[in-house]
Amino acid sequence: MKKLTFLGFAVSSLITPFIVFAQNPPLSITKPSSGFSDVGKFVTNLLQLAFVVAIFVVLVMLIWGAFEWITSGGDKEAVGHARNRIINALIGLAVLAVAFALAKVGAQFVGIDLNNIVVPGPQ
Repeated sequence: MKKLTFLGFAVSSLITPFIVFAQNPPLSITKPSSGFSDVGKFVTNLLQLAFVVAIFVVLVMLIWGAFEWITSGGDKEAVGHARNRIINALIGLAVLAVAFALAKVGAQFVGIDLNNIVVPGPQ
């Protein structure tokens, strides 16, 4: 019985005509007075921020590894950990540089300006 009641309500709600306000003027969208005026600028700034944060993390890891190396006191295991931290930071820097270069080359290949990404939006 519950299934029939639900089915009846579903069918009646689909059949019932709805009021359409087609005669009202269209919704006007205005640009915000502060913040980002479009999604493209937001994405561009987000990518730049991601690269800056990644470079900052690499710098911190290099300094941390250097500090561990200096304070290791000749302990081979501590020197090994510090060396691994520095090597991993340099590998991260290389990966970051390759990712940036691939993004630039890919953007030129596709025809996108990474400094001004245009995302279509409402007029």
